[in-house]
Amino acid sequence: MADDQAALLMAIALRRVSERYAYAVDSGDGDLLAAQFTADGVVESPRGKFEGREQLHGIPAMVAGRYLKTFHAVLNQVVEPIDGGAEGETYCIARHYFRDPAGRYLCYEMTIRYQDRFARTSDGWKLARRALTVVGTHTYEAQETPN
Repeated sequence: MADDQAALLMAIALRRVSERYAYAVDSGDGDLLAAQFTADGVVESPRGKFEGREQLHGIPAMVAGRYLKTFHAVLNQVVEPIDGGAEGETYCIARHYFRDPAGRYLCYEMTIRYQDRFARTSDGWKLARRALTVVGTHTYEAQETPN
């Protein structure tokens, strides 16, 4: 029973890290995003490799420079404890809203998976490595709403 409870608490904590990461990108909060990582944490994505909290801090600003707004939804997450931390896969839908040269309001949607490596630190669970894999994309016209 204790092992089941520990596994459940770990899974909840790791999901919260992933949810805070998504929220940080959407809200443009570089401090919050960087705080989800170990000091030497890494994100690998089609846009490049970001290493250390200083580079990670810049991810939300980079995204905000490209899109009017974003919406990242954390879906499934499967995690397993390993020596010194945990590994897992996190499924997400990432929506990126922008205007094309003709002024149309569009959404670039990505179905993605993150291959995650988590470390348990004195400050709680942190991402040590997050590698983004794009499963598929879709761009479509969207209805613009305030906010």
